[in-house]
Amino acid sequence: MHDTNWDDLRYFIEVVRSGNVTEAGIRLGVNQSTVSRRIATLESALGKPLFDRTPKGWVITPVGEKIVTQVEEMAIQANAIHRKIEIDTEEVSGIIRINVADVCSKRFVMPVIRDFKRDYPEVDIELITADHVLNLANREADIAVQAVNEPPPNVVGKHICKMAFQVYGHSELIKNLSLDMPPCITWIGDGVTLPFWIKKNFPKLKRAYRTNSGVAMFNMCKEGLGLASLPCSLGDEAAELERISVEHIEPGQDVWVLSHVDLRTTARVRIFRDRMVEFLTSEIDLLEGRKPKSALY
Repeated sequence: MHDTNWDDLRYFIEVVRSGNVTEAGIRLGVNQSTVSRRIATLESALGKPLFDRTPKGWVITPVGEKIVTQVEEMAIQANAIHRKIEIDTEEVSGIIRINVADVCSKRFVMPVIRDFKRDYPEVDIELITADHVLNLANREADIAVQAVNEPPPNVVGKHICKMAFQVYGHSELIKNLSLDMPPCITWIGDGVTLPFWIKKNFPKLKRAYRTNSGVAMFNMCKEGLGLASLPCSLGDEAAELERISVEHIEPGQDVWVLSHVDLRTTARVRIFRDRMVEFLTSEIDLLEGRKPKSALY
């Protein structure tokens, strides 16, 4: 593989990771035809096909499977070299990729981004919403602001607090329903299993609405479709919602601000991380559910 272009290998591994050419293009910031062309160039250099093009998509060939591990290792090394170059630089420019849960981005991350961009206009921001910590070692993100009890390896982070949850409902819905069997909103699962808070508090439940999005759950609750278990940081600031007094509450996860260990001294990452920690620390009472509506108004 001495004549191959590492950049072409990057396209190959991204197709393997994402599962299709279109998604690989989105992740790489190019169109689908560019990905196809770069893979074709790589296959020409190797003299072997890496994918079979089928009507149902691209299927990796045995030759492709043989080199996946080696290319993954090359990607890790390339990212490590890139991080080493950035270490200790005081030039506050470049890109910061921030990974955050979509439901919390507006309230807790946007204010920090706004003030950071005002002070450091040469830094470009990529905001990646996902309800899990992305792979920081592979540069999928530089900083993660997530609720997770076990941070992944090879990261450094600041533990902020434990995020509190309560059951909330629209004030008008609460006035006109029987609280022994209200409609509830929960996550899409197998269509049968209900979470602990519903089973224990509302065993007579007749109707459950389901969604795969925290933002959608929050908005459905605000529209009065049903009760939902929400972070206090959202529910207590929503004018339409009220806490429902229940006996059983599911515990929340720990809130962390994380970055890869090799980027801990990179100026733009360090400055943004410190500001994020400072902002979240100032909001601990809200995050831990000690700032209910009576204290907000």
